[in-house]
Amino acid sequence: MLKRNRELILPTRGRAPGFRVELRGVVLSLIATGSWTVREAATLDRELNSLILPIPPSSEFTGEVDVSHVEQLDTAGAWLLHRTVQAWSAHGIGTQFVGARENHSILLDEVVRRAGAMQPAPGKSNALVRLLADAGRTFSELGRDAVLLTNFLGSLTTVLGRVIVRPWRFRGVSFVHHVESTGLRAVAIVSLTCLLVGAVLMQQGALQLRDFGAEALSINMLGVLVLREMGVLLTAIMVAGRSGSAFTAEIGAMKMREEIDAMRTLGIDPMETLVVPRVLALVITLPLLTFLGDMMCFLGGGLVAVFYLGLEPAAFLERLHDAVSLRHFAVGMIKAPFAAIVIAMVGCLEGMKVKGSAESLGIHVTSAVVKSIFLVIVLDAIFAMFLPGLGL
Repeated sequence: MLKRNRELILPTRGRAPGFRVELRGVVLSLIATGSWTVREAATLDRELNSLILPIPPSSEFTGEVDVSHVEQLDTAGAWLLHRTVQAWSAHGIGTQFVGARENHSILLDEVVRRAGAMQPAPGKSNALVRLLADAGRTFSELGRDAVLLTNFLGSLTTVLGRVIVRPWRFRGVSFVHHVESTGLRAVAIVSLTCLLVGAVLMQQGALQLRDFGAEALSINMLGVLVLREMGVLLTAIMVAGRSGSAFTAEIGAMKMREEIDAMRTLGIDPMETLVVPRVLALVITLPLLTFLGDMMCFLGGGLVAVFYLGLEPAAFLERLHDAVSLRHFAVGMIKAPFAAIVIAMVGCLEGMKVKGSAESLGIHVTSAVVKSIFLVIVLDAIFAMFLPGLGL
């Protein structure tokens, strides 16, 4: 319990910060002195927390925090003073600042305003309500992303039309560079992934069909599944994780360094310079990588057929030739350019949305990969439902 008159001077060098508490009639005063800055904040915080109000809570008493003797004040000190005012008010003693100089008053008012704008701690809510709220936010974000992607597609189409009309505006060097980075440099990882997946598909298919004496039908399954679905899907997912994220990182880094704003200032269209070469490069390279992925899946399946099933390579190739046709190959090739457009657009759009921080760049790179893979799977499902109706 505090006495009615207590003075506290903290042992600091220079302008010593401190305060004393006085009870004058029905007015409880905290008189702040010295420097209230971040250097003394820890000590002041400890001493303020140790204070015990010397009067019982009552509306008869009022409080005041006298800051007329404060020599230096920063945000940390202002927040400590505001917290004291709030604590006393919570105990039933209406408290306010008095004696503030103009510069201190501005800082105190700003701290009070910001503290009042802070969101209250979320209360406990029903699990079902939280689930529905999360679902609502997710669908809202999906709708917003759909609108942005549609708008981006319209802008891209306009710029492509302008480039077709004026072909000298096409960035050939940038196009060749992105063909190399998204195509040639992806050959190794796409080949290895598809080789392993093809081997696993063949092995698991043969294992499951062995009980029915139909191991040879696993070759039919491998051929149709790879050409129609797995080849393009695997390749598109690998490209989304590799090239789509690279597009976002490259454009996002330029956005952080304000290079895109500088391009607009110089009259250079970022869509024409940055987006069009990337989209066209991926439209060219993804079908080629899909074809490579198909062949590597067949190679992996053939190795399993030879060493696991004991088939001759010629018998495997003959069975595979009988199982597949040109329409199966066409289905996968039709899907590839559309998947390329989706991956490139999402990667470039997320790069354009990056703000001026490394955290924002990381968030949008992750978002680009997730959205690209999701949209590729949705696109594949749509084609899988409608292409059979066209006889493919």
